[in-house]
Amino acid sequence: MRLEIEGLGGGGRGVGRSEGRVVFVAGALPGELVEAEVERRRAGIVEARAVEVLRRSAWRELQPCPAAVRCGGCDLAHVRPEAVADALRAIVVGALRHAPPALAAAVAAAPVVVSPPHWRMRARLHWDPAARRLGFLGPRSHEVAAIDPCRVLSVSLRDALPDLAGWLSTARLPAGELVWLETLDASRAVSGWLGAGRPPVATIGALAGCHRLGRDGESRGGWGDDSLTVDLPRPLRVPVGAFFQGNRHLVPRLFARIAALAGGENRRTVDLYGGVGLLGSAARHGGCDEVVVVEAQAVAAEAARRNLPGTTVVTASAECFLNKPGDAVGTLAIVDPPRQGLSAEARRALLEWAPAAVLLLSCDAARFGRDAGALLGAGYRLETLELWDLFGGTHHAEILAHFSR
Repeated sequence: MRLEIEGLGGGGRGVGRSEGRVVFVAGALPGELVEAEVERRRAGIVEARAVEVLRRSAWRELQPCPAAVRCGGCDLAHVRPEAVADALRAIVVGALRHAPPALAAAVAAAPVVVSPPHWRMRARLHWDPAARRLGFLGPRSHEVAAIDPCRVLSVSLRDALPDLAGWLSTARLPAGELVWLETLDASRAVSGWLGAGRPPVATIGALAGCHRLGRDGESRGGWGDDSLTVDLPRPLRVPVGAFFQGNRHLVPRLFARIAALAGGENRRTVDLYGGVGLLGSAARHGGCDEVVVVEAQAVAAEAARRNLPGTTVVTASAECFLNKPGDAVGTLAIVDPPRQGLSAEARRALLEWAPAAVLLLSCDAARFGRDAGALLGAGYRLETLELWDLFGGTHHAEILAHFSR
């Protein structure tokens, strides 16, 4: 079908209309005229992919990553770096159509911290033994795509891909996933294997160890190091099986921003979904005397204890902690939930607790609208809002919002 693209939807697809139906078109940008191929239809909505651009947007990148067509990792590879900020604002506004209008207005005027390329210090790569290929999955596919060259991996990891694939192939490992974690300067790396078998010792690039991981992130044995140190103003030891923000360019800046926002009059900071203590460490660096880190994954919680000596670390879900969260007066709650946002139970308990201020860091715009809307409805005031391109090349903008009562 031939379509005029009117805007960008919440998932980063161009929005057009055909025969009364809304059509979401991957690879299309506002103002463009495209030929699109239908991928699927559901409940009055058509999902399609642009196969030819007949009229081009000024936002379009004329030389996108060569791997972008076959790889599903970067759904905004067709957007020029200079247009990323405008594109991310448009995507987030499109996802907030059911949220309070004040949020969309704040997003439209928000500053955007855009990521440079080669940002990934953490990657989860799929292994296809039949094709001897290590990479990301293709768009709407379970097939592993060839990703060389890649503009989001570090140059050292990109260059090591052939050797890593040869290593896994020689070990005759079945299909699985390789988790890769490296330092800010990519000089040292550790990896984790999710699958049957165990990778043997290998000397490949910066790799200093590989451990088989359980689904809980615990090491099930391996060789070499199973963690490394990320050198922020406060060094953090990060196990390969724990989640960590993966953008080498923006994590130091995010650390500094959280430190600045947490360094006001708050006497106590509670870091919900605290991981290895990244945001809690930033709050302490900003001058907060009392920090509590709440993390459900045992591997990450233990790392937080090592990273923040003297800090209270609670190994529990946010829902469990919020049953008895302590004094709300003078307390800042840092809330960095997973992609699905706050659960109904956690949202209700947070509002009942009513801390003095909330820093909400959301990686899904629609869920942000729901959770931020609940805070506004409970009497909180939006102080600041900004977008962070932590997943460069994709539509997944992180939204950092500061609320006070």
